Amino acid sequence: MPKITVLSIYDRISCFHTLRPFLLYKDQSLFDYTNSIDYCLGPDKNTVLVMVRWFLKPDYVDLELMLRLREKYHRIVFFHDDAGGGIPRAQVLPFVDLFYQKALFLDRSIYLRSLYGKELYSDYSHKEYGIEDPNPVRRQEVLEPDQLNKLRLSWNIGIGQFPKHKHRQRIAVALARLVDLRLVSLFHTKIPERAAVYQDSFRAIGVHARLGIVSQPSLAHHRQMILDSILGDSRFLTGEVGQRQYNRELSQSRIVLSPFGWGELCFRDFEAVLSGSLLLKPDMSHLETWPDVFVDGKTYVGFSWNSEDLLEKANTILENEALRRDIVQNAYNSYHDQLDTLDVRFEHILNEIEGREGH
Repeated sequence: MPKITVLSIYDRISCFHTLRPFLLYKDQSLFDYTNSIDYCLGPDKNTVLVMVRWFLKPDYVDLELMLRLREKYHRIVFFHDDAGGGIPRAQVLPFVDLFYQKALFLDRSIYLRSLYGKELYSDYSHKEYGIEDPNPVRRQEVLEPDQLNKLRLSWNIGIGQFPKHKHRQRIAVALARLVDLRLVSLFHTKIPERAAVYQDSFRAIGVHARLGIVSQPSLAHHRQMILDSILGDSRFLTGEVGQRQYNRELSQSRIVLSPFGWGELCFRDFEAVLSGSLLLKPDMSHLETWPDVFVDGKTYVGFSWNSEDLLEKANTILENEALRRDIVQNAYNSYHDQLDTLDVRFEHILNEIEGREGH
């Protein structure tokens, strides 16, 4: 098996989520990790390149760089790492062999058109409500339908570290940048083992709705509609608090309201599942993702993107504790069932990366 060069920016998402299967893989001799493009263009002797979170900071696709990398490497695989189903860096596709996403639109034809604000729900807010961004950036659509054949589903942030411990993770990222990325694995904790532990009879908080507003209007509009719909309802705990209090509150909440943010997928989706709260979230039926805890009525409860049925859905859950517990336990078990197959999934993806899909 040829060695793989893994080129990544080193930040909290890459170190504790996207790169976790790489860092915990049984044979670390298979990978050479770097955050240096000069290393890739210079002394690197490997023929397979994996790019992780590249062109994200800054948000600019260097086509000349991609051409130079394409000329050097036999295979290039790109792990796109935004939180949503959109592809704001579609320019990369012609230069790579495979393009992995945390989430993919079930209707792949959506990628053939440009989405306002880069996501399907920001495009919805723009078209249905006339929401405009002050400096809108037009994201290129996929130009050739055949390029869609390169799309693959990888894994989402659900495989990572919960609850978040920001200081611990910041130390690990600093060590990755200053010493060696492999040291980050020492800071990874095990995912809690499964148990039927969420049958407690009392939770003081009805609906945990600690929602901030992102800076981009076409994305923020979605959250503002939610906040407007629950305004003045004392069952919803709103406002913003620090991480420790936030974590404590989750375990005392019957429901966690998890809107879209920079993308559809949010940390609180999985924080809700692990804390024994029911996940209440806008309809996710347009996406495929993994781990998938978004089966409406089974592992979460979905509501419409315009929030018109949000209160109705919340009422139904709050008035039926048995239903809430069933969905909570289903989500918890489904989440663990999927994580139990992560090693097998990663082996399959390694075969794809190296062009051995049939093995």
